[in-house]
Amino acid sequence: MKGKKILLINKDSFLFLDSEKDSNTQFGIIKSKDLKKLKNGSKIKTHTGVEFYAVEPSNPDLIKKVIRLPQIITLKDIGSIVMYLGIKNGSKVFDAGSGSGINACVIASLSNEIKVYSYEIRRDFIKVATKNSKLFGLDNIKFINKDVREGIKEKNFTCGILDIPEPWSAIPVIQKNFSVGARIVTYSPSIIQVEKTLRNLPKCFKVERLIQNNEVNWKVEIDKDILRPETNSVYHTGFLLFIRKTSKE
Repeated sequence: MKGKKILLINKDSFLFLDSEKDSNTQFGIIKSKDLKKLKNGSKIKTHTGVEFYAVEPSNPDLIKKVIRLPQIITLKDIGSIVMYLGIKNGSKVFDAGSGSGINACVIASLSNEIKVYSYEIRRDFIKVATKNSKLFGLDNIKFINKDVREGIKEKNFTCGILDIPEPWSAIPVIQKNFSVGARIVTYSPSIIQVEKTLRNLPKCFKVERLIQNNEVNWKVEIDKDILRPETNSVYHTGFLLFIRKTSKE
């Protein structure tokens, strides 16, 4: 299997292990030499006889292991971002507000042909994001310690994400760095932020959509006749404002 990180699963549990060292888990010991021999879908037992299957970890698995900072863009919102921005092979993606780097990592993992330039003003956040990108095994992200409101050098972005408190102060500065036809999304927890962004939007942009994703997780224990909404579901996370550059000026 590719990479040092290996995911072991069975019906009841999962283990996320480092193949470079022996693992002493709650289910028993698994030797490094045995982990290194595993192929995708192969079976392994702990020294106590508990069986697991080895699988390649995917994004939802990896996100469980990243270093998290106070707020991240959730998967439900990242899905909308990827689709409505039209991210594909060859996309050159601008990302302002790296945070823990999850947004950049998920997008970069879609294809090696996607290039992500992720900007963050805090050096400590850059360190966390860089470490998380190594967990994903990515080399097509460039993390840059920069306040985008001061301007950036990179040009010809095909799409962009602004996860910063004041997107309205950045868009007029960075608009020249985007190709005509490029889409940008702002992620804002407050509708007041959205309103201020709209009132200060440069004329070369048009609004495509403003959405809010409400996801309801359900508690499923069918053998106990339990099938109901979770009491701790997160309904509101943020507003996604999608705009498109329709001219150079």
